[in-house]
Amino acid sequence: MAWQDDPISKPYIADSLMEILAQGLLGSMSRYTHFQIIEWCVRFRENQEELNAFYIQLSDDVIVQWELFIASSYTLEQMRSFSLSDIVLPKPYFEQWLNELIEFQDNQPVH
Repeated sequence: MAWQDDPISKPYIADSLMEILAQGLLGSMSRYTHFQIIEWCVRFRENQEELNAFYIQLSDDVIVQWELFIASSYTLEQMRSFSLSDIVLPKPYFEQWLNELIEFQDNQPVH
């Protein structure tokens, strides 16, 4: 799929987080690069109006795991040979984040 490097334009709400992480699970078939997903998570964290601790922790984990994956997978020389948009995180990362999100939302009281 030919990705565009434009930022993801979704509202910074839990439903968008779920949708974007589900797209990440699709790997190279996603509408978004994993780098776009990470950038959206950074903005999501910065724009959380209610600052729910769970969503902050989850978005932080996405960001940190991205950084750790890059640091442990590529040398600086390798990083010079491609774009961050070319990096695809392992599928189990997205499975874990989605499972955590679903479990959290399932345990919330209905208003």
